[in-house]
Amino acid sequence: MGLVWRIFDSAESREIHVARGEAVHQGARHLLACWQASEREGRFTVGRDIPSRELARVLESVALFQPVPPDDFLVRLAGEAMRRRHGRDVSGARLSDLMDAPRFACESARWRTLLENAQPFIEEVRVMEDGRVGLCYESVVLRVLAADGVTPWVMTGIFFHDWRA
Repeated sequence: MGLVWRIFDSAESREIHVARGEAVHQGARHLLACWQASEREGRFTVGRDIPSRELARVLESVALFQPVPPDDFLVRLAGEAMRRRHGRDVSGARLSDLMDAPRFACESARWRTLLENAQPFIEEVRVMEDGRVGLCYESVVLRVLAADGVTPWVMTGIFFHDWRA
C-alpha cells in the first residue's frame, strides 16, 4: 500500500523561509557533519560519499541536482522527502518545474552562488495554506562534486520536523 501526500503547491499556498545559523533537526545536523568531514578530507563526491553507510539514515531526505545551463537544475536523485514536499516523484524534473517563476529565480540565483562559494545554507521552511502551517521542515543546501570529481552539483536535505532521522 502506497502513501498519498497532500500537495502544497496550489495558488493558495505560500512559503515562509527563515534563515538559520545552524542545523537544528537531528538528521540535518548529521548530513551537515558528514559533508563537513568529507570537505576536510578533500571534497564531498557523488559515488564515493553518497550513497554511503554514513548517510544511510538520511538518504530519504536527500536530493541531488545537476546544474543545467544557463540557470536551471535537474533532479538526479530524489528521496521520499521530496515526494512528500511536492506530492509526486520529482526525479528527472527541473527546479523550474517545482516552483513558480519568482521563487525559482530566487532559488536558482542562490544555488548558482553556492556553486561558486561553497557556503552551505540552512533554513526553516513553512508551507502555509489557509492561514495554517501545512508543512514545516528544515532545509540544508550544500555544494558537492559530481562523480567526475570536478563538476559542482547541489545536494539538498529536507528534514520534516514530524520525522525523525
